[in-house]
Amino acid sequence: MAFDTTPHPAGNGDLVDECARIDREIAALEARKADLLGERVCRLLAEVAPGAAGFEAAERSMFAEVSAALHITRNAAARQLGVGWALQGRFPATRAALAAGDISLRHATSIVAAAAPIGLHDTASLAAFEEQILPYAAAETVPRTEAFARSLVAAIVPETVVTRHRRARDERRVTVVDVEDGMSLFQILMPTPLAQAAYDRVTRIGREIKTIIAATACGGFDGPRAPQPGCELTDEDLERLTGFESMAEEIGEPLPDERTLDQIRADLVIDILLSGCGDILTENGLDGIRGTVQVTVAATTLIGDDDRPAEHDGHGPMAPDIARSLAGDAAQWERLFLDPSGMLIRTDSYTPTERMKKHLRARDRHCRFPGCRLPARNCQIDHTFDHARGGPTEIGNLACVCVGHHSLKHPDLDRRWRWTAAQRPGGIVEWTSPTGRVYTDTPPPRVQFV
Repeated sequence: MAFDTTPHPAGNGDLVDECARIDREIAALEARKADLLGERVCRLLAEVAPGAAGFEAAERSMFAEVSAALHITRNAAARQLGVGWALQGRFPATRAALAAGDISLRHATSIVAAAAPIGLHDTASLAAFEEQILPYAAAETVPRTEAFARSLVAAIVPETVVTRHRRARDERRVTVVDVEDGMSLFQILMPTPLAQAAYDRVTRIGREIKTIIAATACGGFDGPRAPQPGCELTDEDLERLTGFESMAEEIGEPLPDERTLDQIRADLVIDILLSGCGDILTENGLDGIRGTVQVTVAATTLIGDDDRPAEHDGHGPMAPDIARSLAGDAAQWERLFLDPSGMLIRTDSYTPTERMKKHLRARDRHCRFPGCRLPARNCQIDHTFDHARGGPTEIGNLACVCVGHHSLKHPDLDRRWRWTAAQRPGGIVEWTSPTGRVYTDTPPPRVQFV
C-alpha cells in the first residue's frame, strides 16, 4: 500500500494555535460578562435582603430579565448569575484564571459547582481548593477537572461530602419518561459506583454475546465458550471479537444477530428486570461475568477506623460505607504506594504480565491521550516506543491507550496524519501531532484524604 508522504504545511498548526488564541480572548470576555452578572446579583442583595419580603419576587424579575435579554432559559440565567456572583466574591483566583484565558468558562463553572460542600465563609478551605485545582484545570479538559475537583473537595471537607452523599442516596428512585415514536426513557437514580458497575457488567456481557455470535457464524468455536464465574474479558477476547466480526464481513457470512452493542445492552437490562435473568445468560455461563469499578480507599477507612471518603477512580469521591461493601465482595485487592504529591509510584509487586497491566491501569485510570476519559480497563496496553522497533516491555514504556488514539500512532499510517508519543519519568506521555505540536498528558494524581 502506497502513501503520499508529503508533510502537512506548517500553517495547519498555526490554524490550531489561532483557535487557541481566540479561546483565550473568549475566556476574557466571559470573565467580563461574569463580572457584570455578579454585579447584578450584588445590587439585588443590596436592595433586598434574602428572606425579606419581596426578595423572591425581585429575584424572579432578575432571572426573567437576564433570560429574555440573553435568549436563554430561566435555569441557565440563574446558573450564570450564580457563577458570576461566586467568581466575584468567593473564587478570586478562578476569576483571574478565566480573565487571563488560562481556563474556560465551563472550567470555572465546574470548579464553582464542585466546591458547593465547602462552607460559604470557609475562605481558608476555598483558597486551598483553588490552589490545587487551577493548575490542573489549566492543563486538562472539563470532565477530568470535574472529577478531580470533587475528589479535592472530599479531601478538604470529608465530613460534609460523606453527609451529602448519604443524604443524596436517600433520593434514589426509578422514573419513566415517555418520548417520541412509542419509546420511553427508563431512568434509575442510584449511587455512581453501582451505576458504573452495572453498566460495565452489561457491556462485558454484550461483548461476549457478540463474540459468541460472530465466532459461531465463522465456525470459530465448536460451541459457545462459557466463561468461568467471576472472569472478565481480556484484551485477547476483545481483539478476537473484532477479528471474528471482520472475518464474517470478509467471507460474506451474515451474522445471525446484527444488534449493536447499545441494543444488546438495552435488551439485557430489560430481560433481567422483567424475567430475572437475560435469556442467554444462564445457558452460556454469562451470568458469571461481573461488573467492575476501580476504587481507592485508605486502609484505615476500610477497617472502620475512620470515615473518610473513598475515591471512585475517574468519577470522584465515594461514600465510605459503599466502598467497604464493594471491598467485601472484591475478588482481589491491589495495595498502592503514593509519593507526597499523590502520584502512584508502585503497587505491591508485579511481573511483566497481568500484574504489570494492573499496575498500569491503577496508574493511568483512563486513556492517556490528552483529554480522553475512556476507562483504563477498556483500553489497550500500548508500547509508547514501538515494541517492533526495540521498545522494552516495562512500565516506563507502557501506557493505557484506547483503540482510537492507539491507531493514531500506527506505523502504517500516512505520516501526514501519524502522531508519535514518548514517555518521560513519572509516566508522563508527550504526544507530538503531525504539525509538530507537543501535547502532554500526566497520570492523574490521587487525592490523599488526611
